[in-house]
Amino acid sequence: MKHYAVNTEVEWKWGNGSATGNIREKFTSDVERTIKGSTVKREASDSDPAYLIEQSDGTKVLKSHSEITKSS
Repeated sequence: MKHYAVNTEVEWKWGNGSATGNIREKFTSDVERTIKGSTVKREASDSDPAYLIEQSDGTKVLKSHSEITKSS
């Protein structure tokens, strides 16, 4: 599985469509962040990292590698 680099544009399923954003941080150990007042956790490892992603409106999301794909 190829990991994504910081600043890579990625997308993920959201509702009936998809959302996009740019990777800002990569995590290779379990991570917890407070985003918009909610605690979000992802398990992460060297083989299955997690990413902090920033959308164009400034909203940040935390996603596992398996939840995202590189934007085309």
